[in-house]
Amino acid sequence: MSRLKAKILLTGLGVLATSGFLLAPRIHQYFLLRNNAADRLRFRADDLSWKNQWIAARPLYASAELLYEKQGRGSEALYSHISQFIPRAETEPATGLLFELNSDLQKPEARDPATKLRILEIEGMIAANYDASLARKTWKDVQALAQEQHRYSLAMRARGEQGIAAFLLGDVASAKKLVTRAWLAAKVLHDQAAHVRYASAYGAGLVEIQRYNEALKALDDAIHTAENSDGVAYPTIAVNSKIDALCGLGRYREALALADQALHRLPSGELDAHRFQLHTSKGNVYEAMEFFDDASVEYGQALVYARRIQYWRGIVQTGGLQAAAYERRGLLHEALMAINEALYANTRIPDELYFSPRNLGIKAKILSRMGHSQKAAELYEKSAHLLDSLFATAPTPNVERQLISEMREVYADYYEMLSLQGKVAAAFRVIEQARGRVELEALRDHAPTTPHLPSPEEKYVTELNLRLLKADRRGSSEILARELYEAELQLDASTPGGKRTRAPVSLKSVQHHLGPNELLLEFVMANPASSVLAITDRSVHRYTLVSWKTLRPQVSAYRKTLKGRRSDQALARTLFSELLAPVHEYKTKPTVLLVPDEELHLLPFGALVDDEKFAIEDHTFSSTPSATVLSLLRDRAVGTIDDSLSYVGVAAWTAPPQTVPATAVRGVADDSLSLPFLPQTAREVELVAQDLKGPGTMLIGAEATESHFKHLPLGQYKVLHLALHAFADVEFPDRSALVFAPQEDGRDDGLLEAREIRELHLNAKLVTLSACDTGVGAIGASDVANLVNAFIEAGSSTVVSSQWSLEDAATERLMAAFYEALTKGVAADDALRQGQLLLLRSGLPPYYWAGFQIAGNPAPR
Repeated sequence: MSRLKAKILLTGLGVLATSGFLLAPRIHQYFLLRNNAADRLRFRADDLSWKNQWIAARPLYASAELLYEKQGRGSEALYSHISQFIPRAETEPATGLLFELNSDLQKPEARDPATKLRILEIEGMIAANYDASLARKTWKDVQALAQEQHRYSLAMRARGEQGIAAFLLGDVASAKKLVTRAWLAAKVLHDQAAHVRYASAYGAGLVEIQRYNEALKALDDAIHTAENSDGVAYPTIAVNSKIDALCGLGRYREALALADQALHRLPSGELDAHRFQLHTSKGNVYEAMEFFDDASVEYGQALVYARRIQYWRGIVQTGGLQAAAYERRGLLHEALMAINEALYANTRIPDELYFSPRNLGIKAKILSRMGHSQKAAELYEKSAHLLDSLFATAPTPNVERQLISEMREVYADYYEMLSLQGKVAAAFRVIEQARGRVELEALRDHAPTTPHLPSPEEKYVTELNLRLLKADRRGSSEILARELYEAELQLDASTPGGKRTRAPVSLKSVQHHLGPNELLLEFVMANPASSVLAITDRSVHRYTLVSWKTLRPQVSAYRKTLKGRRSDQALARTLFSELLAPVHEYKTKPTVLLVPDEELHLLPFGALVDDEKFAIEDHTFSSTPSATVLSLLRDRAVGTIDDSLSYVGVAAWTAPPQTVPATAVRGVADDSLSLPFLPQTAREVELVAQDLKGPGTMLIGAEATESHFKHLPLGQYKVLHLALHAFADVEFPDRSALVFAPQEDGRDDGLLEAREIRELHLNAKLVTLSACDTGVGAIGASDVANLVNAFIEAGSSTVVSSQWSLEDAATERLMAAFYEALTKGVAADDALRQGQLLLLRSGLPPYYWAGFQIAGNPAPR
């Protein structure tokens, strides 16, 4: 994972400082009662270190150490001595400090329980910057000893530190559980220093997985708490992570200003780790702005500080960034030297693999540009194998997508190298490794699951959702929303173990699954040029397209135009000329299957304009997470034709408007939200039932609750038609949900979220999400995390969805035409096109028809 590893701790004093621990109150009282000068000094130093003021505490510990030595109190002198190690860690190598601590632990004076515990605390703090495996083990020992000594606050902090070490080692599920529990416990116990520490760590983790707006909430919480708590140290981790979050949101000037402000606030000397991280963060901002000269300067300065204190994780991280910046500038020899240093540094922390795949990919790209193609290919393959090992322990589908996103440039660069060498089949295999992996895992492993009783945590989340639905005041809704957020943090998001690496199907196999009139387009968006693989049943060609830097704002602008119920023929022609016109096969293949990349997932290709007509007028368009997923779905369809179409239709919002708090559907507004009345949806599901003429079930109005729906034998239905409201949460995709009718019995909250959809066991040939924004989601390098893909992962073959808010009457007309065509044996993609053409030829603009898309296997009949 990209930039977090050097930051969640953990840069020297910044992280170490936020790990200070105060002795239990009863021990402090004991010191005071003794009225000894050394004890008083130690008490004051412990108080400062508790508030993360390690530099201020250091001279007090030194004075206490001298007095204890004169008094012959060896254990207390050793305690005071090792308590001075944290400031030393800013400028001295961790190896020497850890060796010294290990030697101190063997001394007779270390048999004192408090002194032994203190040595392990300091070792855990320093090890966090050196070896996450050692840190995790040490903090487990700290937790056990703290519990024996009835120091429960310290034991809770030790759990949080284990969580941070777990994150560095790739155990994201454990990390989330441990860190968030430590954070929430600190808030309850009013432990402000720990509150700052774990809010900072959690926010930094969110930055790492690109949930920037959500991260800012946790980071601002940490910064605000530090600024408003007497004596709590400057929240370095939170500030560094906030710089990255602002950069991720494109707020570059704010990010640079915050970095300069932080550098200015640092006291002189002894803060090399702080300076390392701040210069790295500034380099990240300049890189995002494409000021690679400035980025190189900042990375170079950061590495000076990292080398000085032998901060291996920092050299691994920033050395790779420096190499990439040099490569962008064409300084290949300098780039090679930088990446070799980074790879060597990784050998000093062999358990921390996150940067290795990326750094191997960077070196491969450099060698490729230097003409060493064979060696580059070997490194790319090694990088991919390392990434597979990280996938094996990924706890959630979203983490898998995030891992792919972190590695998108490596896959794209390897693909580009192979395709330029004419090795198209090999290039296809590489890019397919980065596409649809989550859906592929689900489809290959999907089996009926035994219903389980909800856990206490799940019950509590449901209870909070129900209370939110009933909340009628703004203040109470805000309080409940915060409680819900904290409750969700504690949900166990682990997935079944025993995952296997999934190999993509071969190019020949994909061609075997294509019909004579079909064209599969696999897009790869990149800079300075993008490309597309055009695959038919008999041929494959690669075409160079314009850069993603050029395309991205055009795609965004055209989508905004269509959603605003406007048209822009000139822009529609431009996008057609850039994306489809270069593909010669497009002219002869009327059925186009898309494997999109980046925001192309959200582009309605049928609304592009070829000369004077919309593309949909002579072509059908559908999408699929990957060519491999398409092949698997088509294999599953063979031999499963069933003439008795069983059907379930759901229309919840058929009664007059009901007020629901915006927070209940994960909205951004604070006031109550009145969900619109959808009177046509009842007729819509009834007409579909008439068309299908098979056994079916309809849930309409008050009957259309989440509980009623989930308790149907969903695996027996071939068609699911859900005419509901929906909410797409781009920042937290698992929260995206279909909104069912409110229910009073308390069994469910009325929100069928993406994470719940994945747990359904479906065999549906067709799922129609006749709801707003069901095709919208968080965009990544692999695919889009949305409700559509959740239904595919649950076992659906084909999913129809929408890209924006729908107009009720026009949607009913389109759906009636769609199902009428289906009952006549028309393939699903062409049936949807017929419904869209009906609206187009009636004079309606693209807003009314272009937002519908079909995904998965587009051709079931």
